Order: sequence, then C-alpha cells, then structure tokens
Amino acid sequence: MASSINTVAEQEVATVKSALFNPDVVFLLAGLLDARDLSHVSQSCKTLGGRANAVDGLSLVEEAARRLFECASEWERSCLRKYPDEGWIELYRHLLMLRSKLTFDQLVGINVQHGEEGSIIRSVPGHRNGSSALCSHHVMRSGKHFAVFTGLEGFFNIGVVRPVQIISSDFFQGVPIFFREEVLEIFSPGLQRFWEYLLGQRTARWTDSNVHCCSVSKAVVAGKFFWYDWRRSKQEVSIDGLQSNTPIGLLLDLVEGTLSIYQNGQRLATLKNRLSGEYCWFATVSGVSQSIAIERGLAPEDQRKG
Repeated sequence: MASSINTVAEQEVATVKSALFNPDVVFLLAGLLDARDLSHVSQSCKTLGGRANAVDGLSLVEEAARRLFECASEWERSCLRKYPDEGWIELYRHLLMLRSKLTFDQLVGINVQHGEEGSIIRSVPGHRNGSSALCSHHVMRSGKHFAVFTGLEGFFNIGVVRPVQIISSDFFQGVPIFFREEVLEIFSPGLQRFWEYLLGQRTARWTDSNVHCCSVSKAVVAGKFFWYDWRRSKQEVSIDGLQSNTPIGLLLDLVEGTLSIYQNGQRLATLKNRLSGEYCWFATVSGVSQSIAIERGLAPEDQRKG
C-alpha cells in the first residue's frame, strides 16, 4: 500500500515538473522577472539553470531570456547586437536598461550629487571643482541613440565616453593632490592625468576606434567640441550657432559612426566620425548652482518619420 502511495506521489511530482519546467511556462514566468532575478534563478535552480533540460544547448532560463529578447522591437534589436561571448540573460538586462529612463548612476568628484531623481545632477554648495556623472549602466553598442540635455546654464560639459568604472581609492598613490578623504576632488574624462587609468579598462568591446571621449562645452562666449584619443591627444573645434540656456540634443549614430548636435529641433553639425564600440552618456559640472538633466528621445528627423 505504502509503495503504491509513493508511486502515485512520484507520478504527481513528475507531472508538476513536466508542466512547470518546460520552455513555454518558463518564458511566461520570466516575463514577470527582471534580469537580476533571472540570473539568480539560473544560478540557484539546477532544473531551470542547468543543461539537463537544455533547449538547443540553452538552459531553460537562457532560452526564456532569448525568447523575451526576440520580442523586442526592430529599433531595440538594432541597438543590441549580440556579442559572441554574451549570454541571453545579460543581453536581456541591456534590453531592460534600454527601455528604462536614462540615469546618471556613477558620480565622480566632490562637486556632484543627484537632484530630485537619478536623471538629474547638481553641483554641491561650497565647491567649484569639475566633477562628472556617467550613465554607466546604459551602455550603447550599436544602432542610433538620442539624448536631450537640459539645465545648461553657465559652463557645461556633456557628451559620450567609454563605459568605464572610476574607483577613487585607485588614485590615492597616483594623484594624491586631487584626493581627499577617499574621494576624488576633481574628475573629468577629458583630463589627461586620468587617461592611462581609463585606458587600463579597455576591452575588445571598444573595437579599434581611438575615439574614446567626445564632449560639447559651452563657456560664457563660445561653444567648443573636443574629442580625446586618451593615448596621446585631444582635438578641439568651435561650434557655430550654439546657444546658451537652451537644451541640446546629441545623436550617437553607431551605424554611421557619427556624433551630431541639435538645438531647437535643428541639426547644428556632425561633430565627429569614426566612433565605434561601446559608449555611455556623461556630463560634467564645474561651477556653483549648476543642474543638468538627461532624457532619452528621438532625433527630430526620426520624430517626423514617426
């Protein structure tokens, strides 16, 4: 009798597993989770994350992430070309970031803090040192990306930079004069004293392009554009027609490999070509009572097409 009950129980468990642990059900469940939760499931559950129930060589969780990515829009897929060594869960995480609001997630220097939300940065009262904020989690690798920067009063510096991580303690020996209480007093990716450190984070995903940072700056009188090799040089050109206290749009086109600038719904100039590999948006504040906000958008010509 007990043997029969055990047999029935085992059959019921097997039926439940068969119903739950199949690609279609896991796909539906995965749609309720974010990429971090999917990763945790993959690591903690052998049935879902292991190869025993693999579908075309993928674990059930990886297969679910692949199916979720296949549901992405044409534009989203164009922005997320899959790397050969990249898993589907990682790619799905980037898809969720692409769908989310742009935020400055890395603040470096003593003169920068978040405003009311992560998409806004402000200078810190009592400081004037140049300090930067990077959208490091929002990595751009392919396709077209447009961002609008607002609150641009006085001197500002905005642009694209390689998605690097800056750890203040790394500079304790290297740049002690700019170091106080385990915080870098000054940081900008355009400052030459940091180039060797930043180049030390280079990966194959940067490609062979030597365009590592591009920035638009506006002082009281003139607007300037700078691009940095980080190995040996920077180049500077003037931007004609750049207005103060007016939002600026930047279009990073990794199809054509260009960075262009917009104001008042018009393209002012194509600033630089030969961009390729990974970049993220950044902004630098260097005065008092400064505030810069960033927002994802569409280039004016794409808005008209829509």
